[in-house]
Amino acid sequence: MIRHRFTPRVRRWLKRLIILASGSVVLSTIVLVILFQAIPFPVEKLASWPVSPQVTDRTGCVLLTVTGEDEQWRYPVRLSQISSWLIQATIAIEDERFFSHHGIDPIAVLRATGQNMRALEVVSGASTLTMQICRMMDRRPRTWSAKAIESFRAVQLERNFDKDQIIETYLNIAPYGGNIRGVEAASRVYFSKNACDLSLSEAALLAGLPQSPSKYRPDRSPTAASARRDHVLQRMAELGLITERQLAIAAGETLEITLARRIPRAQHASWLALHREPAGGCTTIDLDIQSCVDSLITKHSKFLPSRSEAAVVIIEIATGDIVAMVGSPDFTNPVGGQNNGALARRSPGSALKPFIYAAAFEAGRLNRNSIIYDVSIQRAGWSPQNFNRTFAGKVTVADALRRSLNVPAILVAEGVGLDRCIGIIESVGINLSRHVRARAGLGVVVGAAEVTLLDLTNGYATLGRGGIYRPPRLLMAESGTSAPVIDANVCATIDDILSSRRRRPAGMEQFAPQDVPWFMWKTGTSSGRRDAWAAGHNHRFAIGVWIGRFSGAGHPRFVGAQVAEPLLAQLFSLPGIRNDTDPPTPKPRVVENPLPPPPEVYDSIQVLSPQNGAVFIAIFGKGTIHPRANKVKDVSWFLNGKYVAREHSARLSVRPGSYDLRCVDPYGRSSAVHFTVRAAEHDGS
Repeated sequence: MIRHRFTPRVRRWLKRLIILASGSVVLSTIVLVILFQAIPFPVEKLASWPVSPQVTDRTGCVLLTVTGEDEQWRYPVRLSQISSWLIQATIAIEDERFFSHHGIDPIAVLRATGQNMRALEVVSGASTLTMQICRMMDRRPRTWSAKAIESFRAVQLERNFDKDQIIETYLNIAPYGGNIRGVEAASRVYFSKNACDLSLSEAALLAGLPQSPSKYRPDRSPTAASARRDHVLQRMAELGLITERQLAIAAGETLEITLARRIPRAQHASWLALHREPAGGCTTIDLDIQSCVDSLITKHSKFLPSRSEAAVVIIEIATGDIVAMVGSPDFTNPVGGQNNGALARRSPGSALKPFIYAAAFEAGRLNRNSIIYDVSIQRAGWSPQNFNRTFAGKVTVADALRRSLNVPAILVAEGVGLDRCIGIIESVGINLSRHVRARAGLGVVVGAAEVTLLDLTNGYATLGRGGIYRPPRLLMAESGTSAPVIDANVCATIDDILSSRRRRPAGMEQFAPQDVPWFMWKTGTSSGRRDAWAAGHNHRFAIGVWIGRFSGAGHPRFVGAQVAEPLLAQLFSLPGIRNDTDPPTPKPRVVENPLPPPPEVYDSIQVLSPQNGAVFIAIFGKGTIHPRANKVKDVSWFLNGKYVAREHSARLSVRPGSYDLRCVDPYGRSSAVHFTVRAAEHDGS
């Protein structure tokens, strides 16, 4: 054995060098400890990645997804929700000693140093998965100082989190091409499946993307992507993560990349949910019911006038959940398709009348058998008419409500008090304008106050709940308090009057009585036939239908009973909604303080039209006169002393001349006017 003999002087210098080196190590350690304490790891940055909001139905099925605030697709998932193949493939290709190092891999550093020295340029960075996370947290130019900071942060990250948390973080933020971040987004986009369902071949392809997402992106460079996948599979086999047989099968699998984008469903409800909760969430939408509604509206729209729009809302009565919402027949229509008709404020016509009568029932002023009057009245220059331009005289409350007579409802609101009626309307969840009392007055009864379809439907849900108000819920996370607002017997009486057992729904005339499901409903038609409504409930669901045009243009066919009621009847006949169980007949209510007849009933008879002295121009040789008096029942008409048959009294066609028109009531009281019909100057007759 050869012994090296050093002179005393050399030995002194070696001793000094050893002491100096030891001191440097101690000093470096002290400096690192101080740095770790003085510069804490920015834990909050790991949780600050913008997430792509998504809206789901009540079962978790995705309805709508949008990019996050940074315009990236990112859906964080737990490690348990990621395919084990993808975890192993990522570690094999990116950081094979991931579970043995502490943020920095010394072996990889030495290997990278040798490669860079041989190439005389940087060809390998020796970055671990932990270091890559730190680089994505703080984007810096690729310099040696940046590398040092990443290494320092990586060691800190390893001290603060375990390996499962680190690999989970990496898989949720790594780039996979374009604006796709994280394995869940990549799995959905490239393979239309979740990350937990990836095959070995699919997992290997995704694992190879982060190193160069643009170069290996499978939808743009399928050949390069396949080669990269095979390389990942080979590395997994070399590390003993898969067998040679698994390698051969996975490498031989042909992957179809479609770059799938999920088509949104229940779009109007989904966007409304996203508006209420920008982070997204689970909605109350029932996709089975929603799909049926979409199909029915599409079919029904084919029979509507051109450029017609339709909206439907369905609310589950027991919970207040909105289970279906359609704001327009075609969301993709560039002309108004994205308008949500369920939220538009429109005139409801007669659809509010049930709540007017409910106010009178609650006050003990009427019951279903009370007599009210349908006669000609005038209020501040306004002479309300019925839809058919005639008056029925004495009618029962039930008959007046079923026939949707305007004057009786106006007289009821006047007798009970408009404030009480408005209070009932608002208490069931139908929001009216703050100034509706001053601006609309009694016109509220016939639809002068605008409402939304969602509110109106929820009002009928309150009736179906026996007078218990509950706010409509679209997101499962939403909550609201319930409150009794109408007596349950009042609701039952309204339901019975308007039930399908008392009249046949439009479109079901050919059905046998036992084949018609039970539901109650009321239609409405706004002035100018701009809006057609139908709303009701069957004690399981409340449904509202609106048909019209977003522009507000009217059409002769926009009548609630003609275009909205048939669709409503079809919706109440759907298997998931239908109810064939009739509720019990309600008990008659006691009238404590009956409404008196209106003053018009006791007034002397008077001809209201034509006015005395009126002059008419004959068209094609004849003038048309529409006689009208303030009393309509058992009134007889005489023209120049000759009796006018009752079937002709509503419309007189007379030649040019002077006429006396007289009306006589059963008590012998009469009123007369004089009018003249002149020939038109151009009329040669």
